[in-house]
Amino acid sequence: MMRKYIGLSGILLLYFPCALYAPIGDGGTYGAFLSYWGSSARALGMAGAVTGLADDASAGYFNPAGLVQLNTQQVSFMHSVVFSGIGTSANVLMYARPINTKSGFGATIFHIHTPGIPYRPPGSLPTDTATGEYANQEITGLLTYCTRLIDPVWIGINGKVYNHQLHEYNGFGFGGDVGLFFFPGQAFSLGVNVQNAIKPSITLMNETNKFATVVRMGISIRPWREKFVMVSDMIWSEYRRAVFGVGLEYKPIQMLQLRAGCNESFATAGLGLWKDMKSYELQMDYAVGVPHQAANGFGYAHNISLSVLFGGYRAKAYCPTVAFSPTLGKEDDNIAWLYLNIAPRTLVEKWQVVIKDEIGVEVKNIAASGEPPYRIAWDGTDENSVLVPDGKYYYTLKVTEKDGRIWDFEGFLAFMYYVTPAATTTIRSKDKKPIEYIEEPKEEKKTTDDRRRQDEEKKKKDWLKE
Repeated sequence: MMRKYIGLSGILLLYFPCALYAPIGDGGTYGAFLSYWGSSARALGMAGAVTGLADDASAGYFNPAGLVQLNTQQVSFMHSVVFSGIGTSANVLMYARPINTKSGFGATIFHIHTPGIPYRPPGSLPTDTATGEYANQEITGLLTYCTRLIDPVWIGINGKVYNHQLHEYNGFGFGGDVGLFFFPGQAFSLGVNVQNAIKPSITLMNETNKFATVVRMGISIRPWREKFVMVSDMIWSEYRRAVFGVGLEYKPIQMLQLRAGCNESFATAGLGLWKDMKSYELQMDYAVGVPHQAANGFGYAHNISLSVLFGGYRAKAYCPTVAFSPTLGKEDDNIAWLYLNIAPRTLVEKWQVVIKDEIGVEVKNIAASGEPPYRIAWDGTDENSVLVPDGKYYYTLKVTEKDGRIWDFEGFLAFMYYVTPAATTTIRSKDKKPIEYIEEPKEEKKTTDDRRRQDEEKKKKDWLKE
């Protein structure tokens, strides 16, 4: 038996992560850690309850059918300190992309590593002194493909290769997952993922272990689209009772997301930061997990992800103007140009740009049907063509496609201010032709540095004359 050769303490450490995620009274099952953890800090911030959401590259792990919701290509890396007290860590590298409007592709590499497991020779007791250390390492590779089955049902499959390295022993296994996703991109969606529908089987020495079939079922509710998301999951595995989890995600502004979640083993919290770089987007996520079932005896779980999104389908906008004045009188300096960067999946039915002030009050609504223009201009006026007050102004872009898909994007437009225009004064003496004088805008008060610079230049000119 393999257990005899690597020692009882090693077996306990090997199976402990699985047992920790199991409900109290259930034992761990072989390979369960790969089904009960996660591949992104965003998902782990919601306790991994995202089977019914699955709208980023981590869909390849949580629900391969959900990958259809991905609009851009995405490369993501996560480092996870699973148990800070014993040094177990996980690293995940993901790539995903839409192939066309009806299918998507992804690839995931999942690596779990536990170093420093005490080694005791065959026949030793758990209380005997260890004679050395070894490591446990698990590597899983996933290839994902998804496509539409029938409206509104999508299907996804994973091809899976699994490698387990324990001490000097090494074993390979192959398997597969099948996922279904209902109503992608809608306010309510449902996901089902059968992990290990084709079970990997691993042989180390003379002991063969088969993965358990795991069924994940989840729902997602988005009452205000991306602003607020509620998720819930049920995970059932052979030989174990079901585990339930819930999670929330709230986006107060475009660049910030706040998350929280809980299941029977962990309470989690997290946040995400997003930045639009025009030609690509950056997303950084962090999540912390508190293992309340283990009374924090093995430390917190820390997870951090970095993602780059580029290409694909999109509906974005940007304004290169930082500040402008409608009363300036100079061409292109008295308006703000908003450039639209729109590449939809299907034809655009209608589009809308709403301009708001600093407190969110709408001042202008620009909308039309059909394809949007390359750019639109704002001259600082409201719906009644009246100039709005000085201040910062923001925009919200909304694009609706023929198939009902809706895109939302928001950002800073420009700072609008007034410049007093030149005034014309007419002076007329009795019996003389009027004389017109143009009064230019008053020069701004010079700073101390400007006066010092002018004095130095005057001294230099006087010295040259001498």
